[in-house]
Amino acid sequence: MIKLVAVLRRRPNMTHAEYADYIRDVHGDLARAKRLTTRKYLQNHVFDSAYGATGDIGYQLTWPRDSVTELYFDDLPSMGQVFADPYTRDVVGPDGANFSDLPAAHSLLVEEHVTEVPNPGPGEVKVLYFLKAADGVSADEFQDRWRRAHDAVISDASGPARDLRGYQWNTALSGDGMAAYFGSASEQPAYEAYSALWFDGTDAVPAFRAYQKALIEHAEKDGPFHQPSLSFFLLSREVVIFGDEDQA
Repeated sequence: MIKLVAVLRRRPNMTHAEYADYIRDVHGDLARAKRLTTRKYLQNHVFDSAYGATGDIGYQLTWPRDSVTELYFDDLPSMGQVFADPYTRDVVGPDGANFSDLPAAHSLLVEEHVTEVPNPGPGEVKVLYFLKAADGVSADEFQDRWRRAHDAVISDASGPARDLRGYQWNTALSGDGMAAYFGSASEQPAYEAYSALWFDGTDAVPAFRAYQKALIEHAEKDGPFHQPSLSFFLLSREVVIFGDEDQA
C-alpha cells in the first residue's frame, strides 16, 4: 500500500476554525460521496506547531500549516485511477480553491511503516515530524541516521520513549506526488521522510520535546544530518473521513 500526503495551509481571509470545519464537513463529504479506489482518507487537523530552530531567521522559508491529508491506495495504478476520474477532476479537485492556499501546498508519495513502542496506547495527539536532509547528505544516509537515532531513543524505555504511544515512519517514494493537482509552487522543498508520533493529550508538547532532543543528540553523533530552517513539526488530531471498514 502507498500513501499520498498533502501538507496544506488555509486560503487567505479564512480562520483556522473555518478551514477545519470546511475540510471535514464539506470537502470530506465530497470525498465520501464517491471514494473510487481510495482505501483510506485521513485528515490531520493541526492545532499547534513549530518551525525552524531557536535563533534561526531562515525558518520563515517554511510556511505555516493547518492540516495534513493522508490518502491510501493499493498501488500506483489505483491512485492514478482516482485522479483520472471525472468526479475527482471536476468536483473534488476544484473544491481545493475554496479552502487551500494552493501555491503553499506540499505533497509527497510515501510508504508507511509502523514500528513498536515500549508503552503503546491510543494517544489522542498525533505529531507529524518533518526533517529536511542536510546539504550533501543522501536520502538513504539521512533516513538511516534518523532511523538509527530513533531506535536508540526507543531502546531506553525509561527515557522519552516511555511517553510515546505509537510511531509511524513514512519514507518518500519516487513517483508523481500530484503537486500540480494540489497547486504546489515549484519552489517547495522535497522531504525525504517524515514520522508520526502519538502522545497523550495532557503532556504532548513536553513529551515530544524530550523525544526530539534525544533524537537529534543521537543523530548528530554521525555529523549534521538535517536542515533546521526547513524542518518543522505539527501537533494534530486525526480525523477519519473514511477507512477500509467503510467498504462494507
